[in-house]
Amino acid sequence: MKASHYYKTEVVKVGKWALLPLDGETWFGNKSSDYFKKHFGIYKGGLYIFSEGLFYGYLTKDLFKNLQQRIIDINRKDYRALECKLNYFYSLKRSAKLAVEKSLKFKYSELSNKKLAERFLFVRDWIRRVTIFDQLGFIGEDFLLSLAEDILVNKLNLLKNSAEYNEVLFALTKPKEISTTLSEKRFILKQALDIKNKKINLEKASKKMAKNYGWMPVFCYGEPWDAKYYQKELENLIKKSFKELEKEYLTLKNYLKNRNSDILRIVKKYKIQNKDLQKFIDFGLALDGRNEAEYFVSFSGFYLLPLYKEIAKRLNASITQIRLLFEDELHACLLGKKDIDKLLYVSGKMRGFGFNPFMSKRFIFSEKEAKNLFSYVEKNAGPAQGNNEQQGVCASPGKARGVIRIVASPDENNKVKDGDILVTYATTVDYLPAMKRAAAIITEVGGLTCHAAVISREFGIPCIIALKNAMHNFKDGDLVELDADKGAVKVIKKKEK
Repeated sequence: MKASHYYKTEVVKVGKWALLPLDGETWFGNKSSDYFKKHFGIYKGGLYIFSEGLFYGYLTKDLFKNLQQRIIDINRKDYRALECKLNYFYSLKRSAKLAVEKSLKFKYSELSNKKLAERFLFVRDWIRRVTIFDQLGFIGEDFLLSLAEDILVNKLNLLKNSAEYNEVLFALTKPKEISTTLSEKRFILKQALDIKNKKINLEKASKKMAKNYGWMPVFCYGEPWDAKYYQKELENLIKKSFKELEKEYLTLKNYLKNRNSDILRIVKKYKIQNKDLQKFIDFGLALDGRNEAEYFVSFSGFYLLPLYKEIAKRLNASITQIRLLFEDELHACLLGKKDIDKLLYVSGKMRGFGFNPFMSKRFIFSEKEAKNLFSYVEKNAGPAQGNNEQQGVCASPGKARGVIRIVASPDENNKVKDGDILVTYATTVDYLPAMKRAAAIITEVGGLTCHAAVISREFGIPCIIALKNAMHNFKDGDLVELDADKGAVKVIKKKEK
């Protein structure tokens, strides 16, 4: 059996996401592993099972150890060597965006099936190149964070998870480049100010926003934000005073200046040496690469939408159905080498894939193999993060009071109203519409580099991650008080039955 070594190897649960097989393969397929090996020096194969609309991920403990050793080796001769490797992300992202944008020049309806397949693979290949940086932050987070924590606790004598500890950690790990989330906020604040100054009208400003940032929530399932969406956003914004808007805008306009000033202040206060500061720089770059790589998936997803529509039309299937296939299967169907109806009969059930012990080769499992493996690992594997039902991890400090909204997938974003507490397994970019309205966020899995953590800090709202069984222990409509600094949530009033 191809997967027999998974019964002998210790694996941990690393997450479950509302992804279909084709989407999950973007991060975890064999070609992604090859790119990871090329840039970071090791393969990163894992075990992934798709069941009932969720994509479950498991990694071997050896992979975490191997990446830890690889990071040590990279920095052995030059303590800034990892920083150089992580900084490559920014030039790669720019090249990838330009390459994907060129896809617009093609009229997909006029392409042959072979050419259409080539366009699809071309965009997907750029996504894979970029998402290895998401994976470095994902797999390497605990080790990189432990290096920073060691300095905070043992050299700076800060109490772990105290307010001071969190302030220093989050300030020192802010990346140089402003995030996409904050760029969009800065841009819309500028439009609001221009409307108030009568430099632009509401309609034009809304269209401008949609053109520049409408792609943000697409990811795998989300719908682009159109001019109507941004018109409502701007209508609410311009209710604020000019002075208030200007203050918010200037804070973001001076992001880098403020970021550097905060770091310099902390470095002086705690007398942090360059080699120690480097640990925070590395963690910040891993954090930013993870977050921005996900935005690139969303950006590319926007350009993939017309491709998906054309492929689905030619195969006489829905977009959801073609996403139930793996990439090679979809490619074969377009070339007439496989029958999509026969594949869909299988792919609508449990699917999965894993790698050989050396993580250099991938195997797609039969339904029976996937079922047996899923049953085994769910019983025997513990979570990489989030093993406490009473206390989670502070990902963004603060307190909040609000009504719980359980959101199992982005399809349920509309359940979250202004001031609600969003609870989910783990967020991705297509949860953004709900996240913008939430007063706080709780996730069952994730670390300080995960999407929910980063976005919450940028939105300035409390966030607790790695709170085990939160989706089960809370109910829609429960009124709760959340203290993110303590990682605690208290139910004030249960929803009446």
